Amino acid sequence: MLLEEALSSGTSSSSSSTSSGNKSPSPPLPPSDAALALLSFLRDELPAGGISAEKRFINLFSLIVDRAFGELNRPQPPSSATANNNKSLSSSPGTVTSPGGSTYSSPASSPSSNKLASTYTTSTTTSSSSGEDQLYQHVDGGWLSLLNTPKPTGASSTSTSSLHHSQKTQSLDNDPIVKLLRAPKQSSNNNNDSYSQQQQPTLLNALSAESIHRPQIKFKFPLGGLSPFFKELIQDWKMCYLQEVEIQNSAASMAARAGAGGRGGAFGASTAATTTATTIEGMVGKENATKILYHLLLNGPNEQVELKKYFQSGGGGSGNNVLQQKNMNQLSSPRAAFITPMKQQQQMNTPRTTSTTNANNNEPNLELTMLEYYLLIFLRFPLANQEWEVQLQDQLRRMRYGAATTAYGQRVYTHLMSSYLKCYLPHGVYHRPDGGGVGGTTSQQRVDGGAPLDRTAELFLRLVIEFWVEGQVSPPTFAEGIQRYRNGRSAFLSTSSSSASSSSSSSSSLNPTLRDSLELTQPLKTTYVSPPSQIQIGVLNLVRHLVSDVTVRNMVKTASMSCQRRQTQEREGRVPTTTDDDTATTAKISWCLPPAMTTIQPSIFNYIRLGFTCGSIHDRRSIFHRALEAWLVWVEPWNYVMKRRAVVVTGNNNNGSSSSATHRAGEFLRNAAATVSSHRVEYYPAYVKPKPTSPSTYSSQWEAYVVANLNLYTVPLAIFLKRARELDFSSTNEYPRSLALVQRVLRVFSKQVVTVLNSVLNRRADALSASLATMHRDNLKAFCPPSSWTLADCQLDATNLLEEVFSQYQKRKNEMDIFDRIDARLNALFSGKIGSDETALQSLLSQVRYLMHLPQDYQVLPEEPKSSRGWGSFLGLGSRKDGSSLVENLLVPERDASGRLTDKGRAQIYSGMRKCNPIDVHFVGDPLLARVKTYEIPVLVELWLFRTIGGFFSS
Repeated sequence: MLLEEALSSGTSSSSSSTSSGNKSPSPPLPPSDAALALLSFLRDELPAGGISAEKRFINLFSLIVDRAFGELNRPQPPSSATANNNKSLSSSPGTVTSPGGSTYSSPASSPSSNKLASTYTTSTTTSSSSGEDQLYQHVDGGWLSLLNTPKPTGASSTSTSSLHHSQKTQSLDNDPIVKLLRAPKQSSNNNNDSYSQQQQPTLLNALSAESIHRPQIKFKFPLGGLSPFFKELIQDWKMCYLQEVEIQNSAASMAARAGAGGRGGAFGASTAATTTATTIEGMVGKENATKILYHLLLNGPNEQVELKKYFQSGGGGSGNNVLQQKNMNQLSSPRAAFITPMKQQQQMNTPRTTSTTNANNNEPNLELTMLEYYLLIFLRFPLANQEWEVQLQDQLRRMRYGAATTAYGQRVYTHLMSSYLKCYLPHGVYHRPDGGGVGGTTSQQRVDGGAPLDRTAELFLRLVIEFWVEGQVSPPTFAEGIQRYRNGRSAFLSTSSSSASSSSSSSSSLNPTLRDSLELTQPLKTTYVSPPSQIQIGVLNLVRHLVSDVTVRNMVKTASMSCQRRQTQEREGRVPTTTDDDTATTAKISWCLPPAMTTIQPSIFNYIRLGFTCGSIHDRRSIFHRALEAWLVWVEPWNYVMKRRAVVVTGNNNNGSSSSATHRAGEFLRNAAATVSSHRVEYYPAYVKPKPTSPSTYSSQWEAYVVANLNLYTVPLAIFLKRARELDFSSTNEYPRSLALVQRVLRVFSKQVVTVLNSVLNRRADALSASLATMHRDNLKAFCPPSSWTLADCQLDATNLLEEVFSQYQKRKNEMDIFDRIDARLNALFSGKIGSDETALQSLLSQVRYLMHLPQDYQVLPEEPKSSRGWGSFLGLGSRKDGSSLVENLLVPERDASGRLTDKGRAQIYSGMRKCNPIDVHFVGDPLLARVKTYEIPVLVELWLFRTIGGFFSS
């Protein structure tokens, strides 16, 4: 059976067989066998087959994408076009279609053909009237949508097959699908073992080679495949594309007019065109969207012919007067392009199929190389895959019974993404302080991560940012948010009756502070759409990969040492001059973040802000908690420590015969031996997750990192403090979790970190630290908050959070019955945590005191009077003579003897001095007639009442 027939899906083979005869179609190969066959083709036939093997690989590419990701559900063409396509396809049986439904030309069949003719095919994945909502979705699934691990066929022994299957569940490195789709493993510079010499080829190797040697081979991806998810992206592309066409036209006209003027006129025209193009690249649309478009327009706007015609004819959404309004967007920074009239236009209200299917069926297509097409499909897959949503619901249902496992396709996708991150965003070199490894045979990493990104790596990172991080909703810029804030406050002040004295201070109330970050982050006109769970996990893994780069440690350490030397010189009154040795650090300081982190820093900042603002705080799997995990990893890079392991020299004799337990034991022994012998070792970053109560491991060598990420420490903290009051501190089960979440956040802001932040925010930092902060603000551009914000602006939110935690703890403690108190004390006694809750609260109070610059004698609540000593006090059985706790008297509004609010109590609630909580409402009337509480046992209550009342009447 040919490889093409084996990779063909059952539906396509059945549709083709009906026209040829009654011959039954051949069933497709199982996933594992198909992947092994493709690996054999890439290893043996493609390198030695010449132009015919290359042609066959190009024809196989469409089938590989269909089998791996599933076919796209494209809109159905008109009947006339369908008939013409059927006729043309039947007359040319050798034509192979791309996964997007378009034909392509191979270098062997027609070398002179550089462009592709777009056609529609009679595929079974065309949408029907009932499937319009599934347009451009991978509805039929693929290898990455499988629920269970596929088993290879043809195993000679059942035990061998089951053993091989159990090993694949432990590790995906030996999975055939992973071997086919993963990125090539990069060997070390000085690693000459047999494994590096006999590297297995992957699909990404072949795609990279074809994109370099055959750039004219293009596959067409429909623009409608992006419009359901990224409407603003297409509008931004339209703005940038039309201005680029206008620049080329004006440059051509200037060159034509200056042709008779000699050489100087032509030079002036070319210079003007170049300058304008450079300005347009940073000024039009979102910066990330503009970078992606300019990657696709390497040779000018004519490289995307269909896109040019589509935009010039008025397609691409609303906003036909974009060119006339472009002068309104000439701001000083490239990111200021976010404040554009396009951003203020209404969302496209046309149906999803209107922009992709029309009467003439002239939907534009993006012409992409094989590698670009694959990366676009791969990164778009979590958004366009419906199988994962069904599997996620099934996992949540199984999780209730403790039998939830991640689907095979999701695990493979995460593993592949990890390999792509290592390939396109590699880590740098780790240099030991002593200058070498054990025995002088340290295995170094391959490249310096501080080097600029190449063209493919930048496209990969830009696509990740656009599809995953920035998502479908962009937060407003701080200029837009402040304007909305002032408009709302002005409208409120104009409608309310204010005196002359209050009107004089109204101007200061119109200026937002740091505690208003939550309101400034709310989306303007669109509702927030939370990204799928798989994308949230992918963003978290991306942050972990970037932060764990050893280049960050090396660059930050160098910058921190420069800042500390400058601080010492300024304290001693000895400002360095140009004659000193460190002249380079006198005038300026180098940026201390690698290019990948610098590129993604504004997008991650907005991702965390939106997650904190719009995510559900009560759902542990929501975007709020995923963004919180990503934020904690980003702001604490010192939790990554460098560990070493032995370099294992492996050959081709690893057939999976050893058990996983034996493999782990051997790995442990090799790593232990590497620490005391001359084995070759390599260093890798390992994340040490801190406990909520453990102190921070921050050191002075990370000072430059804190300054370079100043607003990523302050703004998310302000939003968290405001939203943390929504946590459940009243429930016995939820109180430890909520308190641990607050502790995890506040432990980041140790005294050393707060000192660095305050020095920059209060403008007391040295010149080099101030220069780093300025570069950080320039990198955030339009999303940079005002520089006048300080941590002291959040004092009210921090004290409100403390009052909530302390009051709920005291209330819950006072409402515990005798059995709950005994149970809690005994658990604390046997676990060795007697008084741990009080200790944790006092530690929390001390952290907030230093963070918000509160007085040292500040107390959240007045201390309760000490109860008598003894076993009753130890067990928490102290009496309450007045029938109510002291905390309730402080926070609950005034009530009369019957429990109803008095006039003073209503005034207290209206002024905000007291709060009315349904939990604080007590039963009014005879307590013997009250209903059984949720924390009481009904049977024991009835027995106790029967014994009490019966004993009273009998006496």
